[in-house]
Amino acid sequence: MLSRLLDTASIRHRVISNNLANVNTPGFHRQEVSFEEAFARELQRGGEDRASEVLPRVIESQTGVVRQDGNNVDLDKEMGDLSKNALMFNTVTQLLAGQISSMRTAITGK
Repeated sequence: MLSRLLDTASIRHRVISNNLANVNTPGFHRQEVSFEEAFARELQRGGEDRASEVLPRVIESQTGVVRQDGNNVDLDKEMGDLSKNALMFNTVTQLLAGQISSMRTAITGK
């Protein structure tokens, strides 16, 4: 599950970066990654096996204020999302490193 969360955070970072790069592109609609809700729903329904099959999806966001040029990217929201995503990425990375360290300790006995 941690590797799936890490993959999702990586995809989300690319999507947010793309949104930021297109903040002044007329007609551009921001994109977002849909994952957590579907993941939680499948986790409740069928456990880890079923939840591990859920893949992150990049979708066009219909939320936010659309400017006169047709663009709906909000710089402040994107920067907040970027910070939140970086925190999640770092947390998952630390958890994964802890698991690897535990396995290494179990294997080597040190």
